[in-house]
Amino acid sequence: MSPTSRIRLVDVAAAANVSKQTVSRVVTGSADVAEHTREHVLAVIARLGYRPSASARTLCHGRSYTLAVVGLDFGFLSTELYQGAAQQAQALGYSLLLKTLAKPDTTSVEQLLLGLTDMHIDGVLWAIPDAYDRCDWINSNLLARINIPVVFLSTAPRAGIVTVSFDNLDGARLAMQHLISLGRRRIAHISGPLAWWVARERVRAWRLALQEAGLEAPESYLAEGDWTPVSGERAMAQLLDRSLDFDAVFVSNDRMALGALLTAHRRGLRIPQDVAVIGFDNILESASFYPPLTTVSQNKRQHGELAAATLIRNVAARFGGAANASSPLPALTHSLIARESTAPIPPSGA
Repeated sequence: MSPTSRIRLVDVAAAANVSKQTVSRVVTGSADVAEHTREHVLAVIARLGYRPSASARTLCHGRSYTLAVVGLDFGFLSTELYQGAAQQAQALGYSLLLKTLAKPDTTSVEQLLLGLTDMHIDGVLWAIPDAYDRCDWINSNLLARINIPVVFLSTAPRAGIVTVSFDNLDGARLAMQHLISLGRRRIAHISGPLAWWVARERVRAWRLALQEAGLEAPESYLAEGDWTPVSGERAMAQLLDRSLDFDAVFVSNDRMALGALLTAHRRGLRIPQDVAVIGFDNILESASFYPPLTTVSQNKRQHGELAAATLIRNVAARFGGAANASSPLPALTHSLIARESTAPIPPSGA
């Protein structure tokens, strides 16, 4: 066989000493294959570099082995999340198509999803955040009409849909518990826009953590931002202008924390001696803030991987097969990245 010739299914079958039908069942994710045989065939496929013909698979099996990920035109689709989804899809024999919407109202969503079904897309990763009215269409009969699996990546749980989302309540409580463990007792919160589900979950965590510690969560300690650094500046100024005696601020994302730190510096506050500041997201730049920002990290690449694997399992089930996932992916969890912007309450007179 010449180095430039395309590896065919029959070549894999000969090299693996199995039938063409067995190789086909492995490639299409059929459950009707012994596990040791599946592993052997997959190893031969990897060694030979066999790539199934997408057009042939579509004609033979009625599916395109293509998934779509839908995001907003103006951001909020993490590069790491997309890379994780694309890598997982490729590992399981699928391609990933990116589509965006400028205004995800019911009409535009319907046009997009029905268009994807016309393109024979096998499934959709819905990566548009649950905010304002962007997810109102979920309560319609559109999901039943398009008749392909959809996995939601940043949506409040609803009956009848599949969601693969971080537990933002859990992650925000991790931030609050860190501040409380350091002796901080009067903790303010700069939230994201409260029309966003993730922002409301982080506010709920702020309140719950304070209540569980026997501490107060007065509404005057809450200021709303819009995820941008300039809104963090404004929100921190609002808190300080209320003459509140807070000793820590939990900020709902790192970009707003950057603005909050700027206002604090301009007002002559020492961080963390006077006020501890903790963010959320662990963006790349947060380690270079002044001082370096303590934050909560979400593994967005893993989020994309898990979402894609979940969607592919649902696609395979729709076609009567099983996905070629070698092992289950771990659940999504948060981790605390402790840096210099938080510290224990200093001794009296320090």
